[in-house]
Amino acid sequence: MIALLVLIVSLLPGCASLTESWKAPEVALIGLQPKELGLTRQVFIATLAVKNPNDRTLPIKAMTYRLALEGQEVAEGGGALERQIPAFGETTVDVEVIGSLLGLLQQLPALALQDRPLNWTIAGTATLAGGLITLPYRYSGQIDARTLMAGVRR
Repeated sequence: MIALLVLIVSLLPGCASLTESWKAPEVALIGLQPKELGLTRQVFIATLAVKNPNDRTLPIKAMTYRLALEGQEVAEGGGALERQIPAFGETTVDVEVIGSLLGLLQQLPALALQDRPLNWTIAGTATLAGGLITLPYRYSGQIDARTLMAGVRR
């Protein structure tokens, strides 16, 4: 009887971890490189740092992204990601985003001339294993304009 009680008590923490709520990943913009620049379609590779703030592996199946520079949305994308980010770990991912022609035409010339860091915002969702849990995220920061725009001027 005591052995059964000890077994039940030892299993409780494991059950609790299954029901604990997940924290959304912390996402930061590291870079933006052109992949395809045309009149009707602009495709960029956004390099993102994705950090797991949870005390257990974060099993990301898919993510969506909306990227804004200086307060104006300039690109969006999403799709399968298939990443297992260890507890409190971080990984870098390259994801494809489709640019907004109007947003890019209005933004790029002015951004290329900036001598100050650019404000960025990235928002979207992370879908966890099985697709049953979707976590929204939204983060902002700054990136050096020359670093960000170096790939665009090539």
